[in-house]
This record gives sequence, C-alpha cells and structure tokens, in this order.
Amino acid sequence: MTSSTIGIIGLGYVGLPLSLQFARTGSVELGFDIDPVKTTALMESRSYILHIPVEAVREQREAGRFAATTDFSRASECEALIICVPTPLARHRDPDLTYVLNTGKAIAPHLRPEQLVVLESTTCPGTTDTELREVLETGSGLEAGADFHLAFSPEREDPGNPQSDVAHIPKIVGGFTPECQKHALAVYGPASRPSFRWKAVAWPRP
Repeated sequence: MTSSTIGIIGLGYVGLPLSLQFARTGSVELGFDIDPVKTTALMESRSYILHIPVEAVREQREAGRFAATTDFSRASECEALIICVPTPLARHRDPDLTYVLNTGKAIAPHLRPEQLVVLESTTCPGTTDTELREVLETGSGLEAGADFHLAFSPEREDPGNPQSDVAHIPKIVGGFTPECQKHALAVYGPASRPSFRWKAVAWPRP
C-alpha cells in the first residue's frame, strides 16, 4: 500500500460496494472493519453481501487493488479515509453515533497532515463538524481545515434495488472549508462515470 491508498471504514452494504468501485477505477483501496470474519472473507476473495458477487471481490484482490484489515493503525497509509459505519436508531429515534465516534477515536491517533476524512454514515446535520471533528482533533492533536481535511458525503446506496450502481448514484460532497471540499472532490471524482456531475457545497468554519 502507498500514500495514495483510499481507506474505507465499515465494510457493510455501503462500504464494500464503494470500496470495489474505487478499486475498479484504479485506486488502491484498503478496507477496515472491526469484524475479523468480514476482513478474512474478503482477503480470501469471498463475499458476504448477497448483491456483491464473489467475482467482483476476486477480480480486485487478484489485481492487487483491494485488501481488508482490522488494524486501524494502517489508517496512516491512506490519503483519504471514508467512514461508512452503521448509525442505528437510538431509543428516541435519533441516529446512534456510537460507531461513528468510536471510529473517529480509532483513527485519530494515526491521522497525519493533509489526510482527508469523509463521513458517509447517515446522521443528523452538524455531526461532522461538531462531534466527529472534536474526536478527531482531540485524538490527533491536529486541526480540521488547517492540518487535515474534513468532509461529509451522505451515502446513497439502494441495496434493495438490483439496478443500483454506485458509480451512477448522484452524490453530494460538502467540505468543512473550500480546500477540504476541493480535496474531497478530487478523491471521489475518479470513482464516478465520465458523465457524472457532483453537487459540491462547503460550510464556514466556526
């Protein structure tokens, strides 16, 4: 793996298709998950998601463009880290941010300047630039928007639709600063179809 590696954290129905799409378009992709059953299956070119064929995993494994690990210290190898972990509904029907914040705590000690962190997990507005940003900055000693880049791009998977194609699903990419937005678009752009158009937004720093 090299510094140009894209890291996807959470290899479920959102993270795994996104990982394979990045790999198909030429990126070297490193998938992270806390479940060793998932990472072992993927390293053995097996799929545990019904609509992801084994051949799709095997092709990228054999090409050397995809690997999976439970070792979050390897986050330092990645140019960009995209968080695709679950946000189940909590008691009061609001998103439970436990997985998101635990992921932030796991990767924060391994963040380095100029890296990009993107949250894709479904959550309430403001999560990225409040709770997640605080965890990342506290754990890394770095400042979002100054030392590392921070963005949000809501996941748009449609797992019940057999015609769904991650490369064609419209994406919104928002950056913590204009420079963060620029970096996020540069990462996502190559993973889309040539005719695809991105909607980019940025929010002001507090």
